[in-house]
Amino acid sequence: SNASRRVVVTGIGAISPLGNNIASSFFNLFPPYIDNKHDDIGITTLKRAIIAQNLPEKVLNQELGLIESLPAKCASPVRGVEYDPRTSRFVQFALSAGMEAAKNANLTDWLAVDGEASALTPSQTEMIQCRRDRAGVSLGVGMSSLRDIVISAQSNRISRISPHFVPKILPNSAPSRLSLDLKLKGPNHVISTACAASAHAIIDGMRCIQMGDADIMLVGGSEATIDPISVAGFCRLRALSTTLSPDFDPLLSSRPFDVTRDGFVMGEGAAVFVLEELSHALKRLEKEGTNKFSILCELIGYGTTGDAYHITAPDKDGRGAQRAMTKALERASINSGIEYSRIRDSVQYINAHATATPVGDVIEAEAIDRTFLNNEMYREQELYVSSTKGSTGHLLGAAGALEAAYTIMTIKEGIIPPTRNLDLERTNDGEYSDCCSVKFSHVTTGNNGNSVKEKRDMNIAMSNSFGFGGTNASLIFSKYCDDDKNN
Repeated sequence: SNASRRVVVTGIGAISPLGNNIASSFFNLFPPYIDNKHDDIGITTLKRAIIAQNLPEKVLNQELGLIESLPAKCASPVRGVEYDPRTSRFVQFALSAGMEAAKNANLTDWLAVDGEASALTPSQTEMIQCRRDRAGVSLGVGMSSLRDIVISAQSNRISRISPHFVPKILPNSAPSRLSLDLKLKGPNHVISTACAASAHAIIDGMRCIQMGDADIMLVGGSEATIDPISVAGFCRLRALSTTLSPDFDPLLSSRPFDVTRDGFVMGEGAAVFVLEELSHALKRLEKEGTNKFSILCELIGYGTTGDAYHITAPDKDGRGAQRAMTKALERASINSGIEYSRIRDSVQYINAHATATPVGDVIEAEAIDRTFLNNEMYREQELYVSSTKGSTGHLLGAAGALEAAYTIMTIKEGIIPPTRNLDLERTNDGEYSDCCSVKFSHVTTGNNGNSVKEKRDMNIAMSNSFGFGGTNASLIFSKYCDDDKNN
């Protein structure tokens, strides 16, 4: 059966506003936070976020002029990536995260990416080709590269459009370039479902493996939308935070679940990880040794639903979100052979989609409560929930991948990242946050939150991603156990 092909994670990579690898991207979620006096990490002003992208002088000056009139004044950029006239920024991010994940899983050796073809015997060449045929890629991309479209549209003559224009704006340039660099000849897909895109790409990769189309899938997502047109579009939707006074700290602008939340902060980056069929991973471990790579966790469930409610607003009753979580639990039960109620009550942590919008956060919070903690349910352990967007901003199409990566790292490291800028005791006109009267436990950085540094044994965790168009996805990861039933 499809469920008999268990899917594990054997490599992980990221490039984010918190760092250009998975380790810094994860551990910079935790206090004590650096003072950021050099503005080299996390959320900053929109002007500095544009400057951080190392754009050509003409483009830079034009964009700095355009953003002056925008009500959103903060963004969360990746630092240290040079402008490439031939390669879009979102593709650069995908390549960076993808190569880190591949090296982390020792795939560059397994697929002989760096080897000389002439040094291989005919039988070795055939073996390598078979491996490459069984390895693929599926990435989520939300908006491609609006900046390159704008630059090309402003050309004086139509004939001046670069021959690189089409590859730069195609969403599937990200997985295609990664497949070229790593010689992946299996499924090669891009998923574009707004802010759930990379979560759906992870699901796509799992399905490819379970259906027998591949043994290895690089999955995740990439996004680069900190440009005037993208920011202006979300400003018109009134989706972005506009809180900024002359003495305001941009690091405080993204406030998921908080009573003062007023919209999300635009972020950018990528996360990619290696999904692998379990028996294939075990054979590689036996052949290559545990010093080369390890099994980080297991992907045991997913749920996908649609709201059919509104093009930008979530279902006001959170029914789509709740069904996505329920379907993920049901599939996790089937894949693991563990009864539904036991799986449900074993989920210890949820990385919430919560973007810091006034409407979306409370809808998700209440949907989590209904799914896991209604009056008929009894849990022996607390359910912890946090939104890492308080630190990273919202990476749109790449958010699901980065947050799934954080969920995997939470299981691996045994520490839960907090919701930065959430103060459960803060009030607005005497009212507490509408996200506070929940039964789950918020994880915060303040004295009124749960400890974020305390090590704990993490076994099962969930990551939620919900997007415009009413598209929802939930993923469930578990600690890998070396037995048939994973219990």
